[in-house]
This record gives sequence, C-alpha cells and structure tokens, in this order.
Amino acid sequence: MDENGHTGEGSMAIAADVSVNMLLNDAHAWLRYAGGVTGLLVESLEDDDILHRQRTMLALGAVGTLVSMSVQCVAHAQKKMEWDKL
Repeated sequence: MDENGHTGEGSMAIAADVSVNMLLNDAHAWLRYAGGVTGLLVESLEDDDILHRQRTMLALGAVGTLVSMSVQCVAHAQKKMEWDKL
C-alpha cells in the first residue's frame, strides 16, 4: 500500500502485476488498520453509557472489509509464490 492508502494500482482492487512483497505488506497494513478500529470500538463501548448503534455497525463493517482485503492480499501472494515455483 502506498502513502496514499492505494493498493496495487490505486484502488481497493489488487493489481495483477503487484509483487508478493507488496501484497504481504498490504495485508499487514490492512490488519493493523483493523486492529486499530477494533481497539477504538472496544474503548468506545467500555466508556459510553449510550451505544451509537449505527456508527458501531459501520465501524464493524469497516473491520470486516479491512480483514477481507488482508485475506485477499495473502491469497494473491500465495498464488504468485506457487506460480513462481512452476
């Protein structure tokens, strides 16, 4: 992921020619973001007397998306590594 948060060639789609290293770096970044959002949610839920249901649901959806992107990056990296062995 570059300094602007772009994966591969500038979107959340994974570029076909991206390197294994970049894919694994992206996966690591997505998981760090997911961890940060999860930590923030935990703190928010512990501190607030009134839960903000809609915002919490959106944040949980974001965590799901971040984890999903990480899984996709790892899957593509594994495919590239297998392809390189052939």
